[in-house]
Amino acid sequence: MLFALEPGRRGVADIARATGLSAITVRRLLASLADADLVTHDPTTNVFMLGTACFGILDAVIRTGGGLGTIAGPVLRRVSAQTEETVALYVRAGSRRICAAQVPSPQPVRFTARPGLDNPIHTGSMGKVLLAYSEPAVRDEILDHLDLTAYTDATITDRAELERELRKIRRRGHAESRGERSAGVASASVPVFGPDGSILAALAVLGPSERLSDATLARIRPHLVSGGREITSLVATEARRRPA
Repeated sequence: MLFALEPGRRGVADIARATGLSAITVRRLLASLADADLVTHDPTTNVFMLGTACFGILDAVIRTGGGLGTIAGPVLRRVSAQTEETVALYVRAGSRRICAAQVPSPQPVRFTARPGLDNPIHTGSMGKVLLAYSEPAVRDEILDHLDLTAYTDATITDRAELERELRKIRRRGHAESRGERSAGVASASVPVFGPDGSILAALAVLGPSERLSDATLARIRPHLVSGGREITSLVATEARRRPA
């Protein structure tokens, strides 16, 4: 049931088709999940979506160091050593981007991304990568309900402009940002894909904008791209090891 809601808002009939369960069973299970805040019901449109309790599950995964952060850990440490900047891994949760793991920069002046911290998905290179590579239907669902709030003068608040930026990211294979969420912070990100080819995470390098000049970002980009590809390969290897 929860996996059926992962793409976004769905009605009972859609959930029934996705799970192969009867509508009566789906309604009964949705009521139980709603009691536990694992799903939320929108009475206006009569659709269901993942609830706030799912953040607690994600937080538990992050706090115990399991899952993707553990698999990607050695790559994050290597890319951080190569770039001497903070390297972080982000995943999408609804319309938010959440830091799943990070290795802080060794430099005294640095920006860090605390694991578990969430930010709006339309801000920063990492959020834009997660949006750009989402399935078109999922991306449209997010954008249809996303409040493009301005956090700085650099935040993209126009949907048409954001969609143009996402198309550029898909063509280039990477994203960059300067001060979109917080002034003075620059970042570059690349996608990490799951075994089925869908977007799984965004691998990002972030630091002070004055240090991460355009030339510096261009210099470290190959390390970032290589890291993203390696994590993608490690995830695929891990998936093959799981029993069928």
